[in-house]
Amino acid sequence: MEIQVNKLRELMELLKPAVPKKSAIPSTAYIRLGEGKATATDLETMIIADLPEAEEPMLLPFASIAEMLKYVPGNEMIRIEAQNKKVSLAWSGGTASYPTEAVQDFPVLPEVPTKAEETIDGDTLIAALLAALPYGATEESRPVLCGVTLVLGSPIEVAAGDGYRMSHQVLGLSFPLDEKIILPAHAVRILGHVFSKTPRTPPSSADSLIPIITAKRQLHMALAGENKVRLDLGRTASVVINLVQGSPPDFLKLIPKGEPILQSQVFAPQLEAAVKRVRAIAKDGKNIVRLVFADGNLTVSATGEDQEISATIDTLNTQGEPGRTALDYTYLLDYLSGKQGIVTVSQYDKTGPVAFQYQNSPRVIIMPMFVEWDDEKPTVAEEAEPEPETIEENPEVEPEEKLEPSLEEEAVEAEAEPEPVAAAPTETPAKRKRKRKS
Repeated sequence: MEIQVNKLRELMELLKPAVPKKSAIPSTAYIRLGEGKATATDLETMIIADLPEAEEPMLLPFASIAEMLKYVPGNEMIRIEAQNKKVSLAWSGGTASYPTEAVQDFPVLPEVPTKAEETIDGDTLIAALLAALPYGATEESRPVLCGVTLVLGSPIEVAAGDGYRMSHQVLGLSFPLDEKIILPAHAVRILGHVFSKTPRTPPSSADSLIPIITAKRQLHMALAGENKVRLDLGRTASVVINLVQGSPPDFLKLIPKGEPILQSQVFAPQLEAAVKRVRAIAKDGKNIVRLVFADGNLTVSATGEDQEISATIDTLNTQGEPGRTALDYTYLLDYLSGKQGIVTVSQYDKTGPVAFQYQNSPRVIIMPMFVEWDDEKPTVAEEAEPEPETIEENPEVEPEEKLEPSLEEEAVEAEAEPEPVAAAPTETPAKRKRKRKS
């Protein structure tokens, strides 16, 4: 086959995320050419790109050829042939040859029946999937929390959570089958990469540049077999993903309902600066930052051993004050990063999760951390008065050892209730939460 160097470079860049650096199957370190297609797979995700020049089946060693192409002029035509377990490349200024594997050793995509399919707005779907990624778990022991949950139906919803925080977004899209699927985090990143590299398909009736530039990028999504989803991105590439097996937590039951008891709007950069100002001491105080809303202000504070620091910022349109909560500062900074406008902070229960909303981005919910506030500390008289000693047949765990239910556990409890209400965790010592986090 003959192909321009620039086009081959673009193809290699498109397929790169699906080529594993290490794999038990040697052939996955190659890309497969043939039948007008170029294919790469890491056994979890497969990218299939249109390549009319690729007629003869062969495997190209990805790493070696990608490195070599850096030093070949882009306008050169390069000829590629495979013979006797070697692949040879030739262009006007040089030649190269590399060992290759048998084409039949490359993993093939099995034929499976399609359960349901639909053409939907790719710009909206891909952006929502990528926005949910930071909130999934990273522990491989919990695979159902390591991906992004796609709630198919009408409307389509996207959710992700690690047990202590979660994101949720309702999309103005629909799919003809009601089903929950979990896309692996790495597969979502690959999907975003391929989507960004594929060109827009202009409307067939476009008579000017405006409809071409503003046209939505449509993709065709199909559920195939028991564990696959295929997404065709225009006419140039497709991504096939093996779904995570198992049932995700019922994230939708964790969404606070009703009217908030406290709601405040704050300027995101100001809140981020205040949290950064106190984080050094927060690190010594089990990562806890306290947020107190009162008199039109928000005071952010942290305490450590013999140390205390606070920063106060103005709030916009606060309702329900005074109010307070305590959060892990790392979660809060993760959420605020990159946001330049107004963030709405809502609290639906004094000890329940705190919800954050920014423009059209996903709604994010963060579980609070247990702290002892100054007005909750016992007075001197109370401390001096001895408690009557009792003996219990089945003594309960001391308050400082109570375990706070995670978001996932609250979903199970909510499912058992006839009418789900806003999540309301029990109190948890910050030191216990940090232990689980580490």
